[in-house]
Amino acid sequence: MAQFDWSGYREYQHETGLLRFDAERPEALGQLLVWPEQQQVHHWLNMAGWWQRQGWDMVLLLPDGQQQHFDPSAEQVNEEQQQWLMTLTQRLAPSFEHPHDTPQLVLTQGSASLWFQHLVQTGALPSPDGLIVLDALPVTHAHQRMLAMSLARSAWPVLDVFTKQHPAALLNQELRRQSSSRHPGDYHAAFLHTPRHPERLITAWMIRHGWMPQPPGAPDFLKGGEQNETGISRSQNTGTGGQAAPAGL
Repeated sequence: MAQFDWSGYREYQHETGLLRFDAERPEALGQLLVWPEQQQVHHWLNMAGWWQRQGWDMVLLLPDGQQQHFDPSAEQVNEEQQQWLMTLTQRLAPSFEHPHDTPQLVLTQGSASLWFQHLVQTGALPSPDGLIVLDALPVTHAHQRMLAMSLARSAWPVLDVFTKQHPAALLNQELRRQSSSRHPGDYHAAFLHTPRHPERLITAWMIRHGWMPQPPGAPDFLKGGEQNETGISRSQNTGTGGQAAPAGL
């Protein structure tokens, strides 16, 4: 398959292979770094304008097939994988050089989730302020347990979103539920019927953590610890101040 030429996009950064979409305001409320699954970049491109209008910078990593080829749990890492991880770190590191008074959130999809946790836990990348995980469904038991323990032990809030209910998805959910019950932390799981429009769920979670302004007349679940209609689990954090997600999402 021919590789798409991203250089025609004005948001494309040649040095890092990232697409950067700046907020539609002088000072961004924060930055959302999206690391998608292979062949899913177009889905997040369609979402960039919405985040810009909410006052957030969005940075989109253009993934490569290596993230599905290499093994994040390998005890003996070959030179090719080491070089790939080094290059990946160099691509991502500049995105974490942002104003420290604004939140840095990361969204990982599928196989990217284990790799991001690996890069943070090895010190290659700094910790995010919050992490959204979408349909991270490892197949092997070793990878399932590895991700479950990693997410449960994270020192940052985690929103774990599932859109599938096949046996592998249910097994991953159960392993993470068990791991999170053994480790006190800010871990929440939620289910969506489609991955096409996760903005509403993500926005609700962000408002409850104070990362986005609270809309006027916000429902009670945004103000405290009640469960909402999307299935997001109980939170101890509250949001603050201003603007709702689109009603159609």
